[in-house]
Amino acid sequence: MRGALCVAAALVVVAFPAQAGRPRLPVAKVVLGAEQQVPVQAEIVLATTAAGAVEAGLEGMQATLGKKVKYGALKRLSTQKLTVDAKSQVLALPNGKSAEVKLESLKDGVATLRVKLAPTESTYTLARDKAFYLQAGAHEGGDLWLVLSQPKGK
Repeated sequence: MRGALCVAAALVVVAFPAQAGRPRLPVAKVVLGAEQQVPVQAEIVLATTAAGAVEAGLEGMQATLGKKVKYGALKRLSTQKLTVDAKSQVLALPNGKSAEVKLESLKDGVATLRVKLAPTESTYTLARDKAFYLQAGAHEGGDLWLVLSQPKGK
């Protein structure tokens, strides 16, 4: 599944008032509305520079972030699957902050997401088999990261 697209249609009947010599006639028209949705996996990861274990599945994150900071340990604190649409989804983070994620567009399986994580708000492109990493502040002697990706196996 490259992203879900839900389309809703409604039949609206509009009645016009009768005019002199003419009966009141209903007129029907179809109103289309479309709501795009995309599945997103949100992971909260604690990263520390001290030597330690890198949890399975986070090796790619360690390699990507290693270009800026060498983290010795990465621990996944939580994983949550979301269905993101034009309305903001709020994620509570363990350091007391929150992140808001909403879909701006979906084209050819590539989602454009707007993420608000105080003090910043930015737009990111999320394609299949890709992830982006957002630093979410300090937590328990390390750095908290929000990792957003499309769920595997869909």
